[in-house]
Amino acid sequence: MTSQQQPTPGQRVERLRRAVGLSRERLAGLSGLSPTTVKFIENGRRSLTLRAAQQLAPHLGVRDLGDLFGPAVALSLDGRPSHPAVDDVRRALTAWHITIGGAPESTDYLRGAVDAAWQTWHTSRHQRTAVGELLPGLLDATQRAARLHTGDDRRASLALLAQAYHLAQAYLAWHGDRELVWLTVDRGMTAALDADDPLAIAQASWYAAHLLRAVGRGDEALERLRDARALIEPRVVDGGTEWAESLVDLHLCAALTRARSGDQGAWSDWDAARSVVDRALPDGFVGLRTRVSRPLVDVYAVMCAVDLGDPDEAQRRAHALDPVSIPSTERRGRHYVELARSADLEGAREATLHLLTRAEATSPETVRYSPAAQDMVSRLVREAPAAVRAEAVDLARRIGATDL
Repeated sequence: MTSQQQPTPGQRVERLRRAVGLSRERLAGLSGLSPTTVKFIENGRRSLTLRAAQQLAPHLGVRDLGDLFGPAVALSLDGRPSHPAVDDVRRALTAWHITIGGAPESTDYLRGAVDAAWQTWHTSRHQRTAVGELLPGLLDATQRAARLHTGDDRRASLALLAQAYHLAQAYLAWHGDRELVWLTVDRGMTAALDADDPLAIAQASWYAAHLLRAVGRGDEALERLRDARALIEPRVVDGGTEWAESLVDLHLCAALTRARSGDQGAWSDWDAARSVVDRALPDGFVGLRTRVSRPLVDVYAVMCAVDLGDPDEAQRRAHALDPVSIPSTERRGRHYVELARSADLEGAREATLHLLTRAEATSPETVRYSPAAQDMVSRLVREAPAAVRAEAVDLARRIGATDL
């Protein structure tokens, strides 16, 4: 067979899928991709990205990604850029204090510290660097407080400890150490359950669902979200904005989880989230930790459309959303990455490059550490028209694309 006759990566995926006896829908469900994405990869309408290959490989019996990209390509299943502070955060997570003494910080102080760390995450252009410096001390202080306080103060400290673990999960999510992310999820849920706080348990369920979806366990994610909604919904009317905010989060997470599996029912969950925002949250409301707000609900609409493989709907949803209104630098950067994914679905290389450049200008670390952004930039270096290839190479160098 000549080089011109070598199968494309999409054809390789299709052949391997058929060989292991999986339908597109089943492979999509196992890998955490949508059936539309698998279809587009197989028929060549969408390039096989490194991230997608990493998700598909275990379910196709593939250990060497060269089996998907071709024998001339050598790629690691684990390669992705890691932030320099990961080792310090890891040590803080695994520094078990067998003996502990002294006076704990007050719960009021810890609440202020946790809130300030979340504020930093959403307002800094270099949120991973800024939060990476804060996390080790924050984890130590909240762990100590949960051990040393008693009664109601201990329950409050445990709920704050859960939030510290959630922030660690957000920080670690793109850095390749899956076991460490699982540790933050397990510890966060355990702390919330020990606090016996329904709101903390619902929030921990939201974080757990995001990880379950990311590893292809979408059905389990939806179960956890349904259980959490059962805790929250009866309290929304009289419980204040925190309860409504949490319910919005749970509906949005369910919408994205359904979209990733190609389920059009995602829009029903999205509509439910928008309804709660409209009836239960005041105009201009912005949640502190997850940035629940009307603009964020619109951001999720774009994400759902992209994951459902519908770039026209994604562009329609994005048309009325001013990125400046998104109340988080980190989420604004991710929104530009989602718009770039929509352009990439249509093969619009110049638009994809423009949107990734906007994302990098908004939040450099979002692009540097996002697997989706890294994949798109790397492919642009290889595939962009000559007129803009130099710009793609410059962007790749700024974000440290791994294949240059």
